[in-house]
Amino acid sequence: MGKRVKKSLVGILSVSFFFCLTVFLIWNSGNGYVNHAKKIGKQIIEKIENYKLVNGKVPDSFIDLGLVPNQQWGGVGTEYMGVNFWYDKVSDNDYDLYFDLSVGEALYYHSCTKEWDIN
Repeated sequence: MGKRVKKSLVGILSVSFFFCLTVFLIWNSGNGYVNHAKKIGKQIIEKIENYKLVNGKVPDSFIDLGLVPNQQWGGVGTEYMGVNFWYDKVSDNDYDLYFDLSVGEALYYHSCTKEWDIN
C-alpha cells in the first residue's frame, strides 16, 4: 500500500471512531440523567415509604419529608440532591413523583404500579 492510501485509511478510521464515540456519549448522557434521576428517586421513595410506615399514610406534600419548596416554581416543586422533582399525593396509600428531563418530557414514578415511565 502506498503512503497516500495508508493516510487516507487512517483518516477515515479516525473520523469514524470519533463519530461513533460522539454518538455514544450523546446517547448515554441522556440515559445517564434518567438513571441519576431514578437513583435519587429511589431515595425519595424510601423516605416516603418510611413516612407511610410511621404515619399510616403517605405525606400530604414533600414538606412533610422536611424538604423545602423551590420558590422558583412558586413553591410547587422541590430539589433533592441536585435533582428537581414534583410530588403528587394520589390517595392515603399512593403518590406520583415526576422529574423534569427536558421541555415537554418528564420521568414519572407511580407508587400504585411501582413503575417508571417517560412521557
